[in-house]
Amino acid sequence: MRTSGEVTILIGADPATLYGLVADVTRIGEFSPECHQARWQDGASGPVAGARFRGRNASRWIRWSRRCEVITADPGRQFSFRTIPTWLKRDSTDWTYRFAPTSDGTAVTESYEITRLPPRPMLAVIRRLLPHHLDMRPHMENTLAALKTTAERDAPLRADVAG
Repeated sequence: MRTSGEVTILIGADPATLYGLVADVTRIGEFSPECHQARWQDGASGPVAGARFRGRNASRWIRWSRRCEVITADPGRQFSFRTIPTWLKRDSTDWTYRFAPTSDGTAVTESYEITRLPPRPMLAVIRRLLPHHLDMRPHMENTLAALKTTAERDAPLRADVAG
C-alpha cells in the first residue's frame, strides 16, 4: 500500500479562485470520483483551521462516511485536512492542496499521506473491495482534471491579468 503520493496539474485560473473551489468542501462531489458529498459540522460554515466536516463516499456498491478536520486554510496558497480516526475507522490520512501561481495560471498539487494505517484485517478488506486505495494517485488525477474543467469554464484566467 502506497502511504503517500502527489499529483500536479496546471490550471488556467488564479490561485484564489482554485482555493475557493477546493476549500468549499460542499462542492467536493463536483470533482472527486469517490467523495460525493461533504457538509460542515459542529457549527462550522467555512474553511478555517479546526473546522470539521463529514464526507460521504461511494465506490461501486460500498458506501461510507468520514469526519474530517481542516488543518490548514491559507487562501490562495494551501488547504489541507485530515480524516479523524475513530474506534471503528482507526486510520487517518492528511490531504493537502497547494496552489502556486505560474505565468499560465496555477500549478495545483494534491497530495496525501497516510499518518495512521488501518489495522491489518482492514487492509485485507481494502485490497479486495477498494483496490484503488492502494495508490490514490489515479483518483487524484481525476479530481484535478474535474477541477480544471470547472475552473477554466467558470473562472478562466484572463490574458490581461496573467501577463
